[in-house]
Amino acid sequence: MSKPVKIDTVVAINPVLTALKRLGFDDFIGSQQICVESLMRGQDVLALLPTGAGKSAIYQVASLARTGVGLVISPLIAIMQQQVVSLQTLGVRAEFLNSTQNGAEQNDLYWRLRHNDVEILYMSPEKLLQASVLGLLEDIDVSCIAIDEAHCVMRWGSQFRPEYAQLGCLKEKFPEVPVIALTGTLLPENQQQVQVALGLFEPNVVRESVNRPNIRLQVSQKRRAKQQLLSFLMKDGMAQPGIVYCRSRSKTEELSKWLTSHGIQATCYHANLSSCERDFAHQRFAQGKVQVLVATTAYGMGIDLDHVRFVVHMDLPLSIENYAQEIGRAGRDGKPAQALLFYGLQDIMQTWEFVQQEGLEPEFWRLMSCLEHPQCRRASLLSAFDEMAESECGNCDRCTNKGKQHNVTVAAQKFLSLVHFTRGGVPFASLVNTLLGKSIKSVTNFGLEKHGLFGAGKSLDELQWKAVVRQLLAKGFLTQRSVRPFSVMLTEKSRLVLRSEEQIIVSSDWFYPALKDTDLEMLSQGAWSELMQWSVANRVSEYLSETQLHKVFESQPSSLASMSRITGLSKNRLTELNAHTLFVEGQYE
Repeated sequence: MSKPVKIDTVVAINPVLTALKRLGFDDFIGSQQICVESLMRGQDVLALLPTGAGKSAIYQVASLARTGVGLVISPLIAIMQQQVVSLQTLGVRAEFLNSTQNGAEQNDLYWRLRHNDVEILYMSPEKLLQASVLGLLEDIDVSCIAIDEAHCVMRWGSQFRPEYAQLGCLKEKFPEVPVIALTGTLLPENQQQVQVALGLFEPNVVRESVNRPNIRLQVSQKRRAKQQLLSFLMKDGMAQPGIVYCRSRSKTEELSKWLTSHGIQATCYHANLSSCERDFAHQRFAQGKVQVLVATTAYGMGIDLDHVRFVVHMDLPLSIENYAQEIGRAGRDGKPAQALLFYGLQDIMQTWEFVQQEGLEPEFWRLMSCLEHPQCRRASLLSAFDEMAESECGNCDRCTNKGKQHNVTVAAQKFLSLVHFTRGGVPFASLVNTLLGKSIKSVTNFGLEKHGLFGAGKSLDELQWKAVVRQLLAKGFLTQRSVRPFSVMLTEKSRLVLRSEEQIIVSSDWFYPALKDTDLEMLSQGAWSELMQWSVANRVSEYLSETQLHKVFESQPSSLASMSRITGLSKNRLTELNAHTLFVEGQYE
């Protein structure tokens, strides 16, 4: 997390100090000062700052400290409205211009802009690039231009929201106005692409570490994934608010209903919901009325919640940048938080099909290389962003579950040989069953029971063979020719493995334990659901551990006094936590 920097070191003292005070701040944190000073000098900035670094304060201070109106380009209407309301509360003349306004409202805003009555103006790229809007802006003083979520230039610019690819025209229209492009995560090799797309001139590139040491990183292989998730919510994530990411909209709805049926208060969020439905889901989660928000990646960009204690991925993210950005939505307050990712070989194949269609293969395989790395999770993640970890973090599953590492080079050679023999047209499961010597239909259909390698892989079990296949895919020794029909091929790199010039090392897979049937029975009880709802709504996890909450459920106290004896909390503290509502509603009587 970014640390405070005393404001008395600021170079441009008067206007910057005044702006900072107006926004309610006494200090800069982290790299804010460097970015603001560059903008004050008229220099473009590319700010690669993680969640919690205070990106919005940078362009807000610069907008107020320089002459003219500050333009903020934001992708989401909800974010614009949220920030404008917050600024107006502080007395800042901030406004937004978007499709929700009628003609009269827009004309009134145009008049105020021409008469210097607006200090910060928020817009979407689509609105900004309208000829009438650009014409208006060319007639007024612009202090600086901020392009928030600048990575969208790469993700959306080609197909979805093509206006993002046209934002480079801003430097042509306003050559003397400094532009700051801000994003949370960007791989070093993509940095130049964003600079060129936006036309930034010799920008000051300010990068902070993507490392979030307060977040425990865990990656589990899937085995009864929903029960594994429930187990997490009953143990490590018990009574704590968090986000569960799924790829499909239907899956978010199905999973949220399933969790609710098992006593976990949950709701869903995805792009197919109306704006009112999305806002209602967000507000319920933000206010602690539900513990879990099951969402697609439509949720998260620009969301400013500091109470999120965990992020769980039920499906693979599409890139390592997405992964780093999404897990960063947990623990924004700097307190301990958790990130848990579930996946298996089948998930890789399904995601592979999707990323091929979207043209995201290189980014996806960068993620898989990171996930399949046998060493410390954090060190592997930092390495992808050209950062060096000083030592093992001690706060990831690789560090805390020191499994054995195995040299499976010979096994990999056998598997590659089978892929070559079958010309890449046989599903992986059939090849694994061949090596295990199983005379089943998926093997005999291809005549593989007659192959010399039939039964030659019994030294490994099925799970271990899947780990071998994942390694071969993640390291680029196998690549896909087509999804349907299934077809893979050996890459040139595979020769290194076949000649034993490169070794294949795998770590023992870790599986988050699935929930036991006895625990499932407890979840179905209404009293447990009500206890969890009370705990989430009042952030009780900051005071009581998982063990203590279980004791409360088992003891079923009938008064604040008895609950105080069980938990060790004073009756006054329990009253502050609204514990009396448990007895009023009668679930422990």
